[in-house]
Amino acid sequence: MSVALCCLGLAWPGASSLHAAPARPAAPEAVATAFYGWYLDTLSADQDPLSDRHAVFSNYVAQALVARLVARLNGGGAPERDYFLQSPGYRSAWRGHVAATTVRRRAGAADVIVTLGEDGGAKRVLALAMVLEDGAWKVRQVALAEARSTESQESSTEQPGI
Repeated sequence: MSVALCCLGLAWPGASSLHAAPARPAAPEAVATAFYGWYLDTLSADQDPLSDRHAVFSNYVAQALVARLVARLNGGGAPERDYFLQSPGYRSAWRGHVAATTVRRRAGAADVIVTLGEDGGAKRVLALAMVLEDGAWKVRQVALAEARSTESQESSTEQPGI
């Protein structure tokens, strides 16, 4: 009987040992790294992340920014530069070379620096403002922090972005 009561006590909804801690969202830098890896892979597959892969895109980008980008796309005319790369295109050397660091984090907001490329090559550094939305960190704004090219890579052509 005591075994049955013991088991009943463990199965009781109020038993604290059975309550799992709420899942924490992935860190902002992890989300930024995953987003840019996916984004560059999508561009290299000659797909538009916003229109061809909208469901995945929306997992990484804040709703307000998605709405602005869709409105810009529907407004006609191709943008002069890719919003997420702050560049007219992307370099294939950036694929597989994405690093991110959270520089500031406060309730529901984070600032993240993303570096595309490696030292000694074409490198692009972006400043992201991220927001905690629907339990996940998402990109709210992107700005160019720094861009570097080497002489040998200045002449290489960039691939078109969105």
